[in-house]
Amino acid sequence: MAHWIRGADVDAGANRFARALDACGLGVRDVVASLLPNRPEVLTCYRGATGSGRSLTPLSWHWTAEDARYVVENAEASALVADARFAEVATAVAERIAPERRFAVGGEIPGFRPWSEVEALSPLLYERPLAGDILLYTSGTTGRPKGVRRAALPDRPPPNHIGAAGAAMLRTFLPEDAAGGTHLVVAPLYHAGPLTYCDGALVLGADVVLMERFDAEAFLALLEAHRVTSTYLVPTHFVRLLRLPEAVRARYDLSALQLVAHGAAPVSVDVKRRMIEWWGPVLCEFYGGTEGGGVMISSEDWLQKPGSVGQARPGLEIHILDEAGDPLPPGQEGQVYMSETNAFEYKGEPEKTAQARRGKLITLGDIGYLDEDGYLFLCDRRSDVIISGGVNLYPAQIESAILELPFVADCCVVGAPDDEWGEQVRAVVTLEAGADIEAEAAPEAIIAHCRKRLAGPQVPRAVDVSGSLPRTETGKLARRQIREPYWAGRDRRV
Repeated sequence: MAHWIRGADVDAGANRFARALDACGLGVRDVVASLLPNRPEVLTCYRGATGSGRSLTPLSWHWTAEDARYVVENAEASALVADARFAEVATAVAERIAPERRFAVGGEIPGFRPWSEVEALSPLLYERPLAGDILLYTSGTTGRPKGVRRAALPDRPPPNHIGAAGAAMLRTFLPEDAAGGTHLVVAPLYHAGPLTYCDGALVLGADVVLMERFDAEAFLALLEAHRVTSTYLVPTHFVRLLRLPEAVRARYDLSALQLVAHGAAPVSVDVKRRMIEWWGPVLCEFYGGTEGGGVMISSEDWLQKPGSVGQARPGLEIHILDEAGDPLPPGQEGQVYMSETNAFEYKGEPEKTAQARRGKLITLGDIGYLDEDGYLFLCDRRSDVIISGGVNLYPAQIESAILELPFVADCCVVGAPDDEWGEQVRAVVTLEAGADIEAEAAPEAIIAHCRKRLAGPQVPRAVDVSGSLPRTETGKLARRQIREPYWAGRDRRV
């Protein structure tokens, strides 16, 4: 299903939602949680909350009730908007939310107010605009995501202050006459990248088409039907598009397409080259995170530097440091650090905030190098997070579920290469001596158990049984050593 929405409609909906938050007594610095698919109400909630001094925390619909509850509690959310199709999870996480601050979209949820009550309010310009923010949750290695909270904002910000960053990125690569065209959203808007580019397109005056679920041919049909000028994809989308028969790919007119931004996960050199050959030099890759960043590369530059994620934009510095924090020369691998462009902290996690910093620099935990021209190449990830199809997965959560099984003695979950998803979840286990299960039957039993305990993307694609797992002298799993065989022969290890 796809939804077409004009910028004026987003603004009208945002004004209604801001008034609904006022009417139910929500404080101007409170947090609103949303559990919504890609439908217009996502943008209504986002703009309404952040334009009236509140923060919005989007929840992934892939999360279990336990994961969603953790984020709602950690964010200290005071209101919740949920789609009726996610009623079970919404009901489970709504315990701390007052009934008058719960809203149901697309149907009824017991104990929630119908969205029609919001739609009945005035769409006229909101009288008390105030700078709000978006409180996004990003990956962590302790089994729980981290909330990235920005520094305090001025009371009277420029209009659409959050979308300004996305608009600036779009302006960099979009021809001036295409800036106000149509932007197609196919990746979930609970992620920073899709939301940033969508909001930026709205700031530039574009119409927006929201696709709830990605289907490769349906995506091409939407590009043609709406004369789409820009979109945001992840490498998994590229792989699925390239799998379409040549006759299907040639069926659609994509001549209006001017910019395809992509990031969130590594893309193979072969896949990206084939996409450029098909669509032309419209791909723009970026590297960064919810915490910050600003490394970008155009198709033209990438063809000269295949595999690079680009150069730092003006005002951003990139440094490659060794373990002692000393700078490394071009061509030598080390941890990637960037200058902090927006002050942030991990909510309630001062130690993790400190670990992400070295002086005035921040890191996302990646290993890479700069070439002689200042182009960044990524090689590995220091953190344990697995990125599958642009979704961050936490090994600790998966390992905890697997270790519930009495016949599992030890477990390590790593990311293994996957041509479609970038990475797939792979579990390596050792069995208890004398376990009442054959080694050949253990993988199937483990995967079946994970399907009951975990969200779909977290379930291992495969389980390997090993005699032992390597550990360091301090007892920590040697994850890189366990991962290495799966990535042997690859140009890069992420």
